[in-house]
Amino acid sequence: MSFPDSTAQADFGKRRVANALALTAVLLCALFAAACSTPREYPRTEAGVQQLLQDFADDYIRDTDSVGIVAGVILPDDTELVAVSGRSDVLDPEKELTPDTIFPIGSLTKNMVFEMVTELERTGQADLDTPLKDCPGLDLPPEYDRITVRDLLLHRSGLPRESYTLTNIWPVISAEIWDSNVYENFCTREGLLETLSNSECRSAVSNPRSRYSNLGYGLLGLALESFTGETVPELMERTVIRPWGLRDTSFGPPEGKEDRIAGTHSGDIPFFWFRGRHVRSHYLGEGLRTAGGVWSSASDQMLCLRKYRERFLAMDREHPFDGPTGEDQVHYNYYLVDSPAGHRCLIRYGMTFGVASFFGIDLDTRVAILILRNNCDWPDSVGMDLLERLEQVIPDAESWNTSDSANSAATVP
Repeated sequence: MSFPDSTAQADFGKRRVANALALTAVLLCALFAAACSTPREYPRTEAGVQQLLQDFADDYIRDTDSVGIVAGVILPDDTELVAVSGRSDVLDPEKELTPDTIFPIGSLTKNMVFEMVTELERTGQADLDTPLKDCPGLDLPPEYDRITVRDLLLHRSGLPRESYTLTNIWPVISAEIWDSNVYENFCTREGLLETLSNSECRSAVSNPRSRYSNLGYGLLGLALESFTGETVPELMERTVIRPWGLRDTSFGPPEGKEDRIAGTHSGDIPFFWFRGRHVRSHYLGEGLRTAGGVWSSASDQMLCLRKYRERFLAMDREHPFDGPTGEDQVHYNYYLVDSPAGHRCLIRYGMTFGVASFFGIDLDTRVAILILRNNCDWPDSVGMDLLERLEQVIPDAESWNTSDSANSAATVP
C-alpha cells in the first residue's frame, strides 16, 4: 500500500477548502436571491407606499448596477412622495443626489412644449393652423407647405423620429465609440433644416400620418420662433416656468447651479460602454431643443406632473380614453397602454445619452409617477414596474385611505 506524500496531501486539503468556499458562496448567493425575491408586505397607507417607493428605488440600483434614481408618486388623495437611491455623479462622490438634483429630462421636454404652445393658442398669441409656408425664414421645400403648426404639435406631419442615412450615419457610430454628439446632424438650426430637405423627409411629409417625431418637434420650435418673434427659451419662461413656479428648469444646464447637476452615465446605451461609466451630456441646441433639451429637477417635474394629471383626469371624466394604442398614436405626447392589472395608463418616456426619464398616469387609480435616472436606458419597463407594484397596494382610487384599506396590507413581489 502506498501513501500520498505531504505535497499531495496539502494540495488535496487546498482543493477541499476551495470546494467548500465555492459551495458556501453558491449557497449564500441562493439565499440572497431567495431573500430578494421574497414577497414584501406593504400597508395600504401613506407610510406603506413610501416604503414601497424606497424599496423600488433601492432594487433598481442594486439589480441593474445603475448610478442614481429619483422616483416620485402622487397618490389618489394628492399626497406627494419621493424616494432617492444611488449617487449623483461617479466622478464626484461628494455630490449628493436629492429631489433637487438637476437632470436633462429628454423627451419629457415635449410635455412642457405642448403646454407652452396650447397656452399661446389659448391667449391668442399663436394660430396653430398656420401653415409652414407662412412662417418666414424657414426656407423649407414645397412638400412642407400644407403642414401646419398643429400637425407638428400632434405628431401628424409624417416626419420620422430621426433621419439617419448612409451619408449621415457617422455621428451614431462615433457616439458609440468616442462619446461624440449623436445628434450632431440635427442640433443646430442649419443642420435641422438641411436634414428636413433630404429625400426621406420630403417623401414623408408628402403623405402626412401619425408618427412620433423628434424632427417634427424640432421644426415646431423653429416655427414658433418664426411667427412669434421670441426664442423658445423666452416663450417657455413666460408661459410655463414662471406661472407654474418652477425654480430649476431651463433649456440646457442652468447657470450657477453646477453643484446640483447630475452626472450622465452609460447604461443599456451606448452599447459598447461599461455600465455606469461617465459619458458626455448631449445638449440639444437650437435644432432639437424643443424635442428634448430641457433640464429640470424632480421637485419641478413633480409640479408639472400634478398639472398634467389634473388635466388628463378631467378629460377622462368627460370623454374616457380608449386603450391601448400603438406607439405612433400619441395622446398629447403620451402613449395609452394597459398595465398588468388592466388599468389604463398614459405613459411618456424620455432618453438622451446619459439619462432616462418617465412619466406615468394611471387613469383608473389616479396615481401618477415620475422617474429620473442618470443612466441611459430605454426606460418604459422600469416605469411600468413601479406602476405594477403600486397597483397591488392601490387597486382602485375609491378604496384609498378608507378605514378598510388603512387596516389592510398588500403583498408585492
